[in-house]
Amino acid sequence: MNNLVYLNNDPILMELDSSVDRESTMKMIAFKYFNSDMDLLENYLNDNHYKGYEHTFELKIVEPKTQLEFSF
Repeated sequence: MNNLVYLNNDPILMELDSSVDRESTMKMIAFKYFNSDMDLLENYLNDNHYKGYEHTFELKIVEPKTQLEFSF
């Protein structure tokens, strides 16, 4: 009888899962637990097989829209 239930009670993962703004939460967690080192946080998340953060820090470049010009 091996009816074990593994609970994930890691406060870092729970805080990241309950966040709305993932980027700012990751910065706050890095500051709080890893002395503001984002690389250590990413290594920690990789070691815990957490994949919900991978596309958080994508660079989003948007082409500027042309300005409307009014002739008076």
